[in-house]
Amino acid sequence: METDALVRDYIARLEAAAVRLPAGRRAELVDEVRGHIEAAIAAEPTSGEAAVRNVLDRLGKPEVIVGAEIPPGDASFAAATTDMSPTVTAERPGIGPLEVVAVLLVTVGAFFVPIIGPAIGIVLVWMSRAWSTQWKLVITLVVLVVVLLPIVGLMSAGGAGGVIQSSPVPVQ
Repeated sequence: METDALVRDYIARLEAAAVRLPAGRRAELVDEVRGHIEAAIAAEPTSGEAAVRNVLDRLGKPEVIVGAEIPPGDASFAAATTDMSPTVTAERPGIGPLEVVAVLLVTVGAFFVPIIGPAIGIVLVWMSRAWSTQWKLVITLVVLVVVLLPIVGLMSAGGAGGVIQSSPVPVQ
C-alpha cells in the first residue's frame, strides 16, 4: 500500500468518526490532524510506508482522537457516539508467500540450513504485516530457544568430556 493511500485511509476514518461533531469543528480537527501527520512524516529519519505507519500508530486511532473532542458529561454526544466501534479499521493482509516462506524457514529451514534458515525466517516474520507484534515476538523467542538451547548444550557437553588426563609414567 502506498504512503498516500495510508494517509487518505486514516483521514477517511477520522472523518467517519467525527461525523457527529459540528461541521466547523470537524473540518478544523481534520485539518489539524492532517497538518500534524505531514509534519511528523517530514520529521521522520526514514521515508516510505514503514515511516508513515509509525507516524499513524503514534498518533493513535481516529476514534480516540474524536473521543477527546467530546465535552465531559455531554450525554447527548456520548449517546450518539456509542456506535463508534472500530468497523472502519484497516484489516491485516492475509497469509501470502512471504509468510509461507517465513514459516518454512523457521521450522524446516533449521534442519536444512541450520542457524541461517531460522535467522532469515525471523527477518521475514518481522517484515510481514500479517502478524501482530505480539506474535512476531513469540515466534522470535521460540525460534531462539529452539535453536540456541541445542547449541549451548552441545558446547557445554563438548567442553566437559573432551579433556583426557594422563598420569606420569615412571622413568627407569
